[in-house]
Amino acid sequence: MDWESRLSEDDLRLFRENISLLEDQVAARFPESCADHAILAAVRKIPRHLFVHKSYRYVAYTDHALPTSGGMTTSAPSVVARMIYASGAERGDRVLEIGTGTGYEAAVLAEMGARVCSVEIDRNLCRRAKEILELLGYAGESRGDRKDPALRESRAGAGSRAGAGSGTVRLFAANGRSGLPEYGPYSAIIVAASVPSLKNVSALFPQLAERGGRLVVPVGPRHDQMLHILERKGCRLANSVLQDLSFDFIRLVGQHGVR
Repeated sequence: MDWESRLSEDDLRLFRENISLLEDQVAARFPESCADHAILAAVRKIPRHLFVHKSYRYVAYTDHALPTSGGMTTSAPSVVARMIYASGAERGDRVLEIGTGTGYEAAVLAEMGARVCSVEIDRNLCRRAKEILELLGYAGESRGDRKDPALRESRAGAGSRAGAGSGTVRLFAANGRSGLPEYGPYSAIIVAASVPSLKNVSALFPQLAERGGRLVVPVGPRHDQMLHILERKGCRLANSVLQDLSFDFIRLVGQHGVR
């Protein structure tokens, strides 16, 4: 974790003193993470307090969703672990994330060794994610509005990724509803926002790898969704639903606003 040298003493101490607490909580709430050592090992290496609003930094190592900015939240780490587990993402996979937030899930995926393309509609959040991911050495490219210097294309050199688990994150400031077909196909697509029905993410289906590509998305009413896992097998999509938990994700923004 070469990024340790870039953190202040207070940041480093906060991480070191509390990360084992977070690891224990994730393992307790999502036992399957113990069987997938890559996910839990990645969680263990991410300083989560950098990804939440500074007022909540001292509770960042509890397994709860916490505010970031603009009324947004970052999901509980056990929920992040569950969605990554459901997606089947592994080292070397190309992964599309819809809804970057401040970048915590993207950081976990990159630490696992995935090549992540992450899309965030809120440019302020995208800029914040870019800052954090570059600090930790995960950011590869960022793309956004050419009029916004903070979101112009930039490439981190190989040396800046020394702290990452050989994965990278490309950030895109855009509406992710249509995905990023030009960078596909993807072994996994994770939608970190909810939709009323699967037809709302139908544009993402062709972007899945034909053999075993998985799409993970919360589907249902505004405050009560079930996690759907769609696996592509050639021209077919097999759909399974996680029955043991309900979720409360923000809505995915459509072409004509939130739906």
